[in-house]
Amino acid sequence: MTLIWSWLFILALIVPDLSSSLLHCPSRCHCDDEKLDVNCEEGHLDVVPIALNPSIQRLVIRNNKIRIIDSSVQFYSELTLLDLSYNYLFNIPDRTFARQSKLQQLHLNHNKISVVSNRTFVGLGELLVLNLRGNLIDQIEALSFTPLAKLEELNLGQNRITSLGLSVKGLVGVGDLKILYLDDNRLEEVPEEDFWRPVEKLAELYVGTNMLARVKDGAFAVMSELTLLDLRSSLLTNVSTDTFAGIENIKGLNLADNRFQRVPSKALAILRRLEELSIGQNYFETLPANAFRGLSNLKRFELRGSLYLNRIDRAAFQTNTNLESIAIDSNKALMEMEEGTFAGLLFLKHLSLRNNGFQRLDESMFSWNNLRTLDISDNLINCDCYYSKLLHRLQTASRISYNATGCPHHLPDQWECEYILDKNKNLISVLVLAVAIVTAIALTFYRFRGLLREYVHNGCKNKSHGSGGGGGHGTGTGAGAGGLDTVDYEKAISTGDDDYVFRQSNLYSNHQVQPILNGYPSYMQQNNVYNYQKPLPITEL
Repeated sequence: MTLIWSWLFILALIVPDLSSSLLHCPSRCHCDDEKLDVNCEEGHLDVVPIALNPSIQRLVIRNNKIRIIDSSVQFYSELTLLDLSYNYLFNIPDRTFARQSKLQQLHLNHNKISVVSNRTFVGLGELLVLNLRGNLIDQIEALSFTPLAKLEELNLGQNRITSLGLSVKGLVGVGDLKILYLDDNRLEEVPEEDFWRPVEKLAELYVGTNMLARVKDGAFAVMSELTLLDLRSSLLTNVSTDTFAGIENIKGLNLADNRFQRVPSKALAILRRLEELSIGQNYFETLPANAFRGLSNLKRFELRGSLYLNRIDRAAFQTNTNLESIAIDSNKALMEMEEGTFAGLLFLKHLSLRNNGFQRLDESMFSWNNLRTLDISDNLINCDCYYSKLLHRLQTASRISYNATGCPHHLPDQWECEYILDKNKNLISVLVLAVAIVTAIALTFYRFRGLLREYVHNGCKNKSHGSGGGGGHGTGTGAGAGGLDTVDYEKAISTGDDDYVFRQSNLYSNHQVQPILNGYPSYMQQNNVYNYQKPLPITEL
């Protein structure tokens, strides 16, 4: 009896050592038996190890060289998370996960999987997240995900799925699905209403980075509980008010990287509960006044990477008074922003204007009530008094965390700016006074232009009288001395067809006349020789 108890005692000491020796943790893996967690990331494994603790709950074997999944997975029936992403898996045999009844997350993304069927995921009744992103799947067969009754997130993005490859019953059986990724595939149109009907409770839908070009009116209407819609990079040129019919309650919308020539203000106006909007990398050149009218609940706004945006109107965000975060970054053509653009946004906390083409930023552009972070770095800022004043305001506001563009040369301080300001004020005052005087003189001349014209005309007449009355010697005055007045003089010149024209003169007592030859008096002829003899008759010449 004593011998038996001795053997039992020895076995009690030896068995734990034997059981632990049977377990093996690969050299490049980290095994935690307390947390029941095994991580073999980048472990250069080509098969799933079978000598791990059968009670493990989390198994991560990403970034390895595994090509097939064999029956070894069935040894770990307690798993709640299995990550086999970034391997070389080409297919998944039917019922591979039949014993993983507790599995909640399965990550098979970035492999070479091309086909899934309604037998691939048998046994995964508790699965919540299935990630198949970055594979070679080109179609979704009918009832493919039917075994996944509790599935909430399905990622099919970055595959080769076409519009024709989507079976009408492809999503049947996953009625609790909340998040669906179909982005970065080969869809040419949004699937019909019947495709979405099994997942009408969907909350987030990602269908961007496809070749949609346009979206049919009411395409998402069946998903009345949708809160986020991603349509980025879809070649869209426009959206209408009916595009979002039935989903007016969405809170997040991404329209970035499309081909909008102008902001689709009318289409957006019906989304009165929208809180997040991303609309960068489009073709419009301005954000006009009230561009986002109707979006009174908008809190976060992003506009990044637009090549053509060059101006933001002062009243662009006038109706979006609940904005808390604005990111307007990397718009190289954006050089103009009016004063007070953000001044009315009393709840604005985070503002980023990084990497634009701004040359001047003034403190009057911003609302300082609740601002917490401000990024104005990587702009072409002029280091002038406006910028100096803005930096001074930021430096004195201890609650604001900021990132600003440095100045390569001297930045004027407060005293220099005040001196320059006073000097400019004096110069402006002088210029204003000079302009006022010139304007007054011009207006006076314009008002009395008739009188001035008459005065000038009469002055010219008087000058003609004075010069004509003096004759050749300048000694006559009045009517007797000056001869004929202007009217009589013109008549004397223009009357008669004789070869000689005579004019009476008081310069000679014998009343002889001065001949005018060829239209000129004789005293204006060569050598000033005056002939007093009576001219010969024409018949005697």
